Amino acid sequence: MSNNNKKPQLPKSVLEMKFMKKTKDRIEREIENTQGHDSLYSNIITSEMRSATGNYISEPSFIYCEDLLEGRLSFKGMNPEIERLMELKNQQNKQPSGEMDKDISDEILAKKMKAFNARKRQNITPSKYSVVKKKK
Repeated sequence: MSNNNKKPQLPKSVLEMKFMKKTKDRIEREIENTQGHDSLYSNIITSEMRSATGNYISEPSFIYCEDLLEGRLSFKGMNPEIERLMELKNQQNKQPSGEMDKDISDEILAKKMKAFNARKRQNITPSKYSVVKKKK
């Protein structure tokens, strides 16, 4: 299995140095331990499994995550309290409120806008104080 292992290994000349003695011992123990695993799981682990890389698909967009459900879920009566909460949430989502709640009535808004527009028009016309006349 050490041959199939794609983990980078240190050269023997480096492992023979004094300060690398603990590392050399650790590597030898790991090799001994993994040799026993080969025979234990040989009928389960295939060569395809050993050489396989990650079977992941990277998606550049997060659109697929927008409609996912958040929070705790319960199915087939496993947690009745959570199922009740899920039903309440679904009922709220199915009943659209129609219009938004109004803070100000339409009549009051119309009066305020009329007064605002009247003040705005006054500022557009030049007043007698802003125009300076020249005397001859």
